[in-house]
Amino acid sequence: MNISLIYLPNVLNEENLTEEIKKIKKKYQQYSDFIQTIVLIDKEKSIDFNNSIFTLSEFELKDIKHNHILFLNNNIDLPSELFETISNIKTTKEYDFFQITDKDKRRDCIFENYKEITSLKMINKNVLKKFPFLKLNNLNEKMVMKLYFNLFIKKMKFTILVCSKLGNFVNDFKDCEILFDIINSLDINEKNNFMHFFDKAIILKLFKIIDSNDFINNLSFESQKKILMLFYQIIKAINNEKIKKWGLKGYIPFIEMVREKLYTESIYYIRILRGKRYWYNTTKEIKKKIKNYPIEESNSWKITAPIRKFRLKVKNLKESVIKIFIVFISLFFKLYYLRKEVWLISERRDQAEDNGYYFFKYCRENYPKRKIFYLIDKESKQLEKVNKYGNIIYHSSFKHWIYMLVARKYISAWVFEETSYPEGKVNFKRAFKNFVNQKQQITLQHGVIIHNIAPYLCKDIYKQQLFISSAKAEKEIIENTLGYNDNEVVLTGLARFDNLHDLTIKKQILIMPTWRRSLFMLNQSEFLMSDYYYRYYNLVRNRDFLNLIERENIEVIFYIHNKMQKFISNFSFEHENIKFLNKEQITLSKAIKESALLVTDYSSVMADFLYMEKPTLLYQFDPYNNHHGPVKEIHYDDFGEVVDDEKILVKKIEKIVKQKFELSKKYSKKSNEFFAYKDNDNCKRIFNAILNLK
Repeated sequence: MNISLIYLPNVLNEENLTEEIKKIKKKYQQYSDFIQTIVLIDKEKSIDFNNSIFTLSEFELKDIKHNHILFLNNNIDLPSELFETISNIKTTKEYDFFQITDKDKRRDCIFENYKEITSLKMINKNVLKKFPFLKLNNLNEKMVMKLYFNLFIKKMKFTILVCSKLGNFVNDFKDCEILFDIINSLDINEKNNFMHFFDKAIILKLFKIIDSNDFINNLSFESQKKILMLFYQIIKAINNEKIKKWGLKGYIPFIEMVREKLYTESIYYIRILRGKRYWYNTTKEIKKKIKNYPIEESNSWKITAPIRKFRLKVKNLKESVIKIFIVFISLFFKLYYLRKEVWLISERRDQAEDNGYYFFKYCRENYPKRKIFYLIDKESKQLEKVNKYGNIIYHSSFKHWIYMLVARKYISAWVFEETSYPEGKVNFKRAFKNFVNQKQQITLQHGVIIHNIAPYLCKDIYKQQLFISSAKAEKEIIENTLGYNDNEVVLTGLARFDNLHDLTIKKQILIMPTWRRSLFMLNQSEFLMSDYYYRYYNLVRNRDFLNLIERENIEVIFYIHNKMQKFISNFSFEHENIKFLNKEQITLSKAIKESALLVTDYSSVMADFLYMEKPTLLYQFDPYNNHHGPVKEIHYDDFGEVVDDEKILVKKIEKIVKQKFELSKKYSKKSNEFFAYKDNDNCKRIFNAILNLK
């Protein structure tokens, strides 16, 4: 059997075409008696290798010498095993094509497997005449893929040719692009016929792509959306019974979201599903190892058992003595504070600039005789700021342990368990669980909730007795997504909003991107490959942006989220108008209050700027990669204009500068409509709500 190998245009490096063809010639030299090699190029040929090179526009069927053809690209390295098999084929008359696969398979199952449908095929060249769309003078990968599908649709005769170690014709994501184009080029009848034959194969293929790390973390949202749109076209006509039959029952919630074109939510679902599967499999693997290698049966374990038991007894005795001592001391303090409630207030252990600080400040200024204390790290750079109000307890000090038992109310800008338990949290919880469970816990919040932040702060997990909110829409989000009742969520406004009046605004832009769950644990080299880094690195170096801030003498503060600050040095460069700051170098509440414009992506600081009636631009180039899901009650464009392109963003900044940083009437109206209160009594309302908590 003779065969012509056809290399499609643009698959070889045309700048080094001579060397590429030499390699091909050398590779197939020993089979030259039954192989013709054809290389197609777009441009006029300037070299020749015994009629191996053909200009695409002039290529015709008569140029193909042999009766069978094999389309190739540079992904595929044909093994010698294939040519040995081909040389032994005696008759080919009864077959239209040979399906090359890695192992023998049932013929009726081939079209259910996408990899088999698009794998290499040796095709009788006369078969090409039956497909008018196949133009040899315009040959490309899409055309070849379409041909492969149509060989099955037209029920052409074929047989299996077994050969291992073959590469894929195109990679997964290019597959999707080609498939998308093919389906969109079909009329209704052709499309229905296409789906009838290949629905299972395509769905399984798409799930392989969608349920992958590359799709979730490395693909741009535009490419993700295009793949989901392709998925939508196919899945909308397939019922759930078929889906279950194909072993895809666990994906049905995802499928329902795609059917409703909820592409953002569907990506979040896959992200959560993958995380859940990872931890399930990891746990299963660990259990298996423990079962296979039971350490308790080893000699070393048995020999050291008395030592371990003795150490455990000593440890338990020590903990019991400490517990009794702390409980005993706390009883004296409880007697001392008889009929007086003790409140503990906190933020992050080194912080005094958020809602916890402003609420504590209000309490000390207005109710100095009340037993209200603030927890802060002794080494905090913000200690001096809060020290002047008195009633300070150093984080993890002996006094901290005592007052955790004495206090009636735990009040935090986060949740007490996360930031305000003493060091040795596990031991503390084990020893004093019954005491802590009796405390009333209040979350002042870190910022206005504008996303679905579940499971964080969910009632079932964090058990807060009182939840502070600032807007009716936010209250609805808390109740709908976090499981709190109407009487547990109070509409008071955030404590720090009392500080957002009497503004002295500078000619200053605050660029403040938030964190990404997929990025903050990366090492430096991995982070430098991210789109997040690329976008913000380029933004602060954009020539039009730099010209603007230099011409208008605008100061810029670049401050990334606390979780991402280990990467701050990678963004920075020397410029007299731009400061790249970390949490040690900035008082964030001051920067928020003084800045005239905020550029962020998803940070809830956008709500602070709307409250102050200052403009915000939301640079959302990756809307499917936010670590929290969107909600129906609040949309991002309620706070500022959403932009996904750097050039447009810079033009928007320039426009706001020309308007002297004035907030538009549209957003001024939204500011007045969104917030329940815009006065100086937020702390007062919070205080009364906590006081009334029974």
